[in-house]
Amino acid sequence: MNSLNINRAARLVALLVTLAGLTVALGGCERWALDRQMEELCKKDGGVKVYEKVRDPRIEFSNGAPFYRHTSPNWPQDEYYGPDYKYVVKREILVGKNADVMRGEGRLDRVHSVIFRRVDGKLLGESILYQRSGGDFFTFGFMPSGRNCPSPEVGLAASIF
Repeated sequence: MNSLNINRAARLVALLVTLAGLTVALGGCERWALDRQMEELCKKDGGVKVYEKVRDPRIEFSNGAPFYRHTSPNWPQDEYYGPDYKYVVKREILVGKNADVMRGEGRLDRVHSVIFRRVDGKLLGESILYQRSGGDFFTFGFMPSGRNCPSPEVGLAASIF
C-alpha cells in the first residue's frame, strides 16, 4: 500500500469521525430545546396543589399509590378512587402533535389531573405534570428518551388521601 492510499484512508476516517460527531452533537438540539421549554412551563404552574386532605378508610395504598379497594375493571376512570370521588385527567400535546417519537421526533405534553368530592363538588387537589418524549434525532430502534417535570413526580392522590 503506498502513501497516497494511506492518506486517502486517513482523510476518509477523519471525515467519517467528524460527521458522526456532528450527528451526535446536533441530534440532541431538539431534546435540549424541549427540556428548556418544559422547565420554564413547569416553574409557572407545575406540581401538586392540595386544597383539602381526606382520610377515607376505603382507599388503600399499594407501593405508595392509593387505589379504591372495591374497584372493578369495568368502572370508568373518573371513579378510580370510588364512587365518592371524581378523578379527571386531561392530556394536552403542546409541541409535536404529529410527532413520531420512535423516529426521534420530539413531543411535549401537559397532563392536568384533578380529584373532586362528588357530594359537594369540592376540588380536593390538582396536579400539573409536563412530559417530554423523544427529540433525540435518531433512536437506533431503541426507546426514545423522556423526561418529566416536576421530577421526581409527586402523586396527586398520595398527597390528598
